[in-house]
Amino acid sequence: MSHGQFYKADELVELIHHNFGGFHPGARAVHANGRIHAGTFTATVEAKSVSRAAHFQGTPIPVTSRFSGGSGDPGASAGGTIAMASRFYLPDGTVTDLIAINLPAFPARIPDDIIGLLSVAQPDPTTGKPDLAKVQAFLADHPAAGRVVQLLQVRPAPVSFAQVSYRPLHAFRFVNAAGEGCWARYHWEPEAGSAGQSAEEMSRQPHDFLFTELESRLQQGAVAFRLDLQLAQEGDPVDDPSAFWPDDRKRVTVGRLALTRPITQEEIGDPVLMHDPTLVTDGIEVCLDDQIMSARRGVYLSSVAQRTGGWQKQSPVLAEVARDRGPASAGIA
Repeated sequence: MSHGQFYKADELVELIHHNFGGFHPGARAVHANGRIHAGTFTATVEAKSVSRAAHFQGTPIPVTSRFSGGSGDPGASAGGTIAMASRFYLPDGTVTDLIAINLPAFPARIPDDIIGLLSVAQPDPTTGKPDLAKVQAFLADHPAAGRVVQLLQVRPAPVSFAQVSYRPLHAFRFVNAAGEGCWARYHWEPEAGSAGQSAEEMSRQPHDFLFTELESRLQQGAVAFRLDLQLAQEGDPVDDPSAFWPDDRKRVTVGRLALTRPITQEEIGDPVLMHDPTLVTDGIEVCLDDQIMSARRGVYLSSVAQRTGGWQKQSPVLAEVARDRGPASAGIA
């Protein structure tokens, strides 16, 4: 990653802090309020025909998934935008990450557009709210962002972390043992089915109700998700997470995640636990022309550096990632 990309990352993190009431020591810039759960991912028979990745071969793989709200304020309730960041602990001691969110698409194709959106969304010091005219003008000039904002206005608020579809949004290239490759996007689909409520109903819920609801479910049994790949066809953009692919694109189910219990970062053995969207493994490739993907990696590293101090010493995994040498050995008990 170039110095220029890190510069943009630092700028993005500062803007994010401003939008969430400033820097919150020790907290992530976004998705600050979250909890982690452990479980197992088991690939389907079809998965190995799509990718030679170790976790696509059918052997059950330990996984941790961190559910979180979208806010950068750790004291905020989960809200309508929620995320699911998963880490797969592979047999050779390495890890691979998959970060997903309940957005229909990313609101921008390039980092400069995100910087512009965050800039106009800055709250006015007097009113505490953004200038609506500036926001509307920006959305009119940036159709991708405008379309996402429109869809979010009619999207139901979640009733459970276990009843939401999550999307990593980016396209990845999957390569099988024969060297055959295809581009696809991931989709996590809840076995419990999708459900929602109005924003007004959600506002009446207790602060951490999504977390307590999930943990109550886990006491009754596993919370499970199906992992689908939506396969690209000729002409589908693979470098633009703001682009919508047609709904009729073929899907292949490649596995099932069953989460069974809460787990702490101390149990995992990594006190920082940064999920990296570019942390893939052999058999899965990122799109090098996807500028948002590159920027996200820089943003996460910049946020970690701010919230920890001496972070490379605290986290062997992050030290390896930052030096572009791949993930360090990691595991969960």
